[in-house]
Amino acid sequence: MTDPYDFEDEEFNSLEDELLALNRTLVMTETEALQHFKSFFDSRSRAMLQDCLFRVLYREDGIGVLEILCPNEIIQNRLSRKGLKISNTIRTCWKNVKFFSICVQKDGELSCKRFRHGGNLIEDT
Repeated sequence: MTDPYDFEDEEFNSLEDELLALNRTLVMTETEALQHFKSFFDSRSRAMLQDCLFRVLYREDGIGVLEILCPNEIIQNRLSRKGLKISNTIRTCWKNVKFFSICVQKDGELSCKRFRHGGNLIEDT
């Protein structure tokens, strides 16, 4: 029988190996980051987000903008009320994304509500 308090037979990884493994798991693709982003919301919000299209655009200075294209104005307005939640969730998923837009296609034109971190509305175009 093996003594549960006998640690001499155990092989322990060094701290460096554990940190390297952790670092590899923290690097996410855009698709993984988006799935991680959606997982922070309740089922009602996830259902709204399921109908939306997403893209991350990076400006010349390296700062990213998450664009959420909604299928209609009702979903756009409902998501706009969740600006602070969206902003806080973006911080956990993307480190370079500082702004986000919630957009809807109206009469062939893109109408967007642009927000900064903290969920503050910058402009409504």
